[in-house]
Amino acid sequence: MKTLPRTLRLATRGSALALAQTQLVCQAIERVAGADVAIELVVVHTSADRAPDRPLREFGDKALFVKEIEEAILAGRADAGVHSLKDLPALLPDRLIVVATLEREDTRDVLITRNGLAFAELPPAATVATSSLRRRAQLARLRPDLTFVDVRGNVDTRLRKLQRGDFDALILAAAGLRRLGLMPDYVNFLSHDEVLPAAGQGAIAVEAPADSPFKDVLELINHVPTFRACEVERLFVRSIGADCHSAVGCLCEKAGRTTRFRAVVCSPDGSRAFSYDQQHDDWDDATFALDAAERLIAQGAESILELGRDPRWKGQRS
Repeated sequence: MKTLPRTLRLATRGSALALAQTQLVCQAIERVAGADVAIELVVVHTSADRAPDRPLREFGDKALFVKEIEEAILAGRADAGVHSLKDLPALLPDRLIVVATLEREDTRDVLITRNGLAFAELPPAATVATSSLRRRAQLARLRPDLTFVDVRGNVDTRLRKLQRGDFDALILAAAGLRRLGLMPDYVNFLSHDEVLPAAGQGAIAVEAPADSPFKDVLELINHVPTFRACEVERLFVRSIGADCHSAVGCLCEKAGRTTRFRAVVCSPDGSRAFSYDQQHDDWDDATFALDAAERLIAQGAESILELGRDPRWKGQRS
């Protein structure tokens, strides 16, 4: 292993979830490096953090949750950054790479209501809160009678808004709730047949310069199966030309020698959708991503990807 600087400076957002995820990274580094590496947290407040009530569409860029962290790394104020992998754009700035991912948590989304209703039990015109165009489109495809509204704030804030009656149901990622220890009793897990996750959902990523002196030790915490599956998903997103304004879901799953890859591209209102579902035991990982992109584009997915860039939808996260 290379000689390491004494202190690794980890950049992170200051939210409770971001700090909880960064603590998991710190614990993983401590297990492999022991006292050889001290860790210093560099808390970065992103554009979205500074305006928690401002609708995301007004920001217009998914990188608003990671941009300032990446700037801190590139400026030398931090050595690496910790992210929810689903928040990282599929194309990273020059010099930066995803050097490690921790083992993936639950990739499902969950429906939370005040009375434990399942998705199919929601009354007509019920208001469902989500800041994700991906979730909104897939759920609207199943229930066009529902009313979808934006929601901002951290997990605690969103749960409080639900309890005070701001909306009838709330959609969140299961992984974040588990990591915060906030999984409500009145939660319903949405199956992957109902909603496919965002690329990398459930995974924590460590981003660093490709020539980082900490690269060797950070690679020791990498969970290779998670890394490989998420790389397939991110390659698909790049190959199909999706971005933060796209209602795109995908999931790569491995069982023994068999790999299954599923993907969906929806119009923002869920009225049109193209799906892909293949499993093989003799394809390399990249083949799934490229085949899915090729087939979905051939079906006409590009036309509805453009709809997601309409100003009416711009700024909702995938």
